[in-house]
Amino acid sequence: MKQKKTLQILLLVFAGLLVLYAGISFYKKNKSSKEDSDQTLITNLKSLTSISYNNNGETLSFEKDRNKWYYSKNKKYPITQSSLESLASTFQKVEAVRELKNADALKDYGLDKPTYTVRVKDKSGKSVIYYIGNATGENYYITYGDKSKIYTVSSDIASGLSSSLDDLITTDTFPTLSTGNLKKILITKNGKTTIYTSKKKNLDGIAGGLGVFTFGDCQNYYASQSDLKKYGLDSDSRITVDITYKDTDTKKTKNIVLYIGKKDSDEKNYYVQLKGSHMVYLSDKDVVKNILN
Repeated sequence: MKQKKTLQILLLVFAGLLVLYAGISFYKKNKSSKEDSDQTLITNLKSLTSISYNNNGETLSFEKDRNKWYYSKNKKYPITQSSLESLASTFQKVEAVRELKNADALKDYGLDKPTYTVRVKDKSGKSVIYYIGNATGENYYITYGDKSKIYTVSSDIASGLSSSLDDLITTDTFPTLSTGNLKKILITKNGKTTIYTSKKKNLDGIAGGLGVFTFGDCQNYYASQSDLKKYGLDSDSRITVDITYKDTDTKKTKNIVLYIGKKDSDEKNYYVQLKGSHMVYLSDKDVVKNILN
């Protein structure tokens, strides 16, 4: 009889533990918390056709047409496609680290005055506005649309938003040149052409300038004829440096033509341009003088 009573007590205790366990599990599953949700898919858009964001007070806008991204204000600018594809991919499908339940006011997360505002539209015509606020550890607070829900997302989301327009432009490159691979240079100024060749061994001075030549700040991404005249780079004013050289990688003979224009207002640089390019850069005046021998 005593054993039967003991067994009944043990069964009651076991049943109580089961009820307690079930209650705790239910509580954990359903309790409201400000930082307690699982990984959540915020948006899952189709391929993006436009994206814009603010950078240091400036709004940069880009559009995609026929699988190519363009700068909205001037479609002639040579935008680096890989950079825009990466940015578009980031905001096409946004996944949260967690959703904040019973969140505080937007200002508590820096979302009343967001650090970044990103507007996108996909090929179906759907538009979404993302607002990115304060950092929180390795994440950022984010909301979108009507701002009714607040999430945290990986800080990776902001990595491309610090890019200025300059960062997103594909600029010209200049080959590696020296007396070892220069073969011939023709410098034309005021209608007169002077020829320098490796056979004549009169390239040393010019090679010194070309060996350290680099494009400085881009002054114009797509210069018009009136712009070129202003820079002294129109056909009647510019100095032409026609360079024949052996490519150090392919070992093939190549040709490149550099145009040199006026000095800038500070007289510390010359305006320069590559033949076939619409971009105008500045280059150090001493380097240019060495090229002109």
